[in-house]
Amino acid sequence: MDQSGIRTKRLGGTIRKHLSELLAREVLDPRLAALAIERVEMTGDLSIANVTVRVMYGSDSPEARAAVLKAARAIAPGLRAALAPVLKMKRVPELKFHYDTGVEHKKRIDEVLAEIERENAERENAERDNAERDNAERDNAERENAERDKDE
Repeated sequence: MDQSGIRTKRLGGTIRKHLSELLAREVLDPRLAALAIERVEMTGDLSIANVTVRVMYGSDSPEARAAVLKAARAIAPGLRAALAPVLKMKRVPELKFHYDTGVEHKKRIDEVLAEIERENAERENAERDNAERDNAERDNAERENAERDKDE
């Protein structure tokens, strides 16, 4: 990995760590009490920090998400100012908050996989039932042929 890639990852991790601490200790907005920072991804020029967040508990409705993002975006300038002494950069990155929908995608994928598994099990059961019925019909036919041969 080149130096700029290492630097962006390290800076993103530092921002994530300090934002988490700031949110836990200094932010008094109750909408942000359950906010978890999932990841921080930096742009190549280090001017923007894309902060991906999600709510750890409480309502996870679209309205609650919008309220959380609105509150986070409102305090972004203050958080950015609080990061300045820690980062010791000439220009502190702008904080852009985004909601993490990865958990929902995982849940939907799990549901689809469970549905596929259920359909496969039903198909296997139907195939097994058909095979058993075919075997029973073949056994009956063989028995009838054996009885007919015996009678002749």
